[in-house]
Amino acid sequence: MVEDVLHDLGDKVVGALVDATSATRADLAEYRAAFPGWVADSSERGLSNWIHDRLWAHLRRQLTDVDSVELLDQGVTREVTVGLRYRARVKRHTGRDRVRSYATKSALAFWAQSDALEGLEEVRLGFGYRWDPEERVIGSTIVSLRDGLDKDAIWAVEVDAGAAGTSITWTPVDPSLPQIDLYEALARDEEDEAT
Repeated sequence: MVEDVLHDLGDKVVGALVDATSATRADLAEYRAAFPGWVADSSERGLSNWIHDRLWAHLRRQLTDVDSVELLDQGVTREVTVGLRYRARVKRHTGRDRVRSYATKSALAFWAQSDALEGLEEVRLGFGYRWDPEERVIGSTIVSLRDGLDKDAIWAVEVDAGAAGTSITWTPVDPSLPQIDLYEALARDEEDEAT
C-alpha cells in the first residue's frame, strides 16, 4: 500500500513536502541564529505553531500550481488534497510517529479512515516531519497513515530527495509496539486481596 500511495501522490507532491520540510528546517536554524533567546523562551506549542506556519507557507508556494492539488486554509484547518483520493494534514510526528490534535469532531472524523467501496475511499494521511523535543530540531520528512486520533501509525515512511534532487526515496519505519504497564492492575488486585 505504501508504494501505491507514494506513486499516486507523485514526485511533485512528495518532492514539495521534502523541499518544504528542508526549507522550514533552514528557517528554524536562521530564527535560532538571529534570536536564540526567543527560541529558547518559546513554549512547545508556540514553537510548533511557528514551524507549522513556515512549513505551510513553503508547501503553499510549491503546490499552488500543481495539477490535481488543492490547498484548504481555513483558520486552524489546513489540508492538502491530491486528486479525489488523498487528503493530508500537515503534522509534527513524535519519535513513535504519533500526531497530536485537539479531539474536535473535525479532527476525529479526519483521522478515522472512511469505510467505502474498494478504490473509492478517501485516504487521509499525515504529512510532516519527525520532531526531537529534547533538541528541538526538525528531523526526517514523514508521510504516515493512521486510523484514528491518538493511534499508532498503520505505516509511516521517511521520504527524502535523491542526491540530484529529482528522485524520491523512502524508508519504511517499523511500527512501534505498544507499551503495556500492568502495575496499576496488579496494585488493584493486591488491594482487593488484602481486603
